[in-house]
Amino acid sequence: MTEAVCVAPTGCVLGEGPLWSPSEGFLWWVDIKRAKLHRYNPKTGNTRRYDLPIHASALALSDGGLIMIGDREVGRYDTATESYEKIADINEPEGFRTNDAGLAPDGSLWFGTMNEDGDIPEGQYYKLKPDLALERIGLPEVMVTNTMEFSPDGKTFFTCDSAEQMILAFDHDVETGALSNRRVFASTLEAGCYPDGSALDAEGYLWSAQWAGSRLVRYAPDGAIDEVVKLPISRPTSCAFGGESLQTLYITSARDGLSDAALDRQPMAGSLFALDVEMPGLPVPEFGKPRAQ
Repeated sequence: MTEAVCVAPTGCVLGEGPLWSPSEGFLWWVDIKRAKLHRYNPKTGNTRRYDLPIHASALALSDGGLIMIGDREVGRYDTATESYEKIADINEPEGFRTNDAGLAPDGSLWFGTMNEDGDIPEGQYYKLKPDLALERIGLPEVMVTNTMEFSPDGKTFFTCDSAEQMILAFDHDVETGALSNRRVFASTLEAGCYPDGSALDAEGYLWSAQWAGSRLVRYAPDGAIDEVVKLPISRPTSCAFGGESLQTLYITSARDGLSDAALDRQPMAGSLFALDVEMPGLPVPEFGKPRAQ
């Protein structure tokens, strides 16, 4: 296992939502706080930044563009024309916003909401269906919704309430989308950090970026820790597989809330990192297109 290296020193306040585009060979991600979209080309090392009309928090591929969630809405962003079109409003109160997201086996986009300070346990779960209808998912309210991942066979759904320091697993009915058998998959309480965004590899192991932990953790399907990778920044936020063979794990990070002294110790906070891994990730899905089982 190699060390994670900084590939884009973008200094994001709250870097999030990494997404690999196989057709373009780009890694896309967002800076929630600054309402920016970032792009990294690993072949050239070049990056580009786009201004957004919303504080996007997560992305999904869609017909050559991007589905994005942000603030209290869902929209589509055309990267060629740099134009944004709202798709739907999310019925959430002032002070709430979207957070993490992931694609279900049926092609729908599952995502969560939270209040801006992450201190009110009223976050909700939603799904944007392929027909663009928006539906609330019947899960208990949480403080900070993160991780929206489905196992390779689609039969297990992983999510977490970061504030509770727990990664949860549910049985998922691939035909109906129903969830059952809620259980604690893993806890970060003893480690003193908070599970944030995640990515699943082809073996069904879950890679978890852990806020305030300076680490990525690879969990086996039974929840046991398989590997811990230390990072040079304290606040990794999420991760996604990319590269031609999907054997590069890209890691976003944040500067948000760090003191001047902490930033002196970790000048690369808010950057994009890359980690070479042996086990590739799952094929990158597109919104609205069912996953092959």
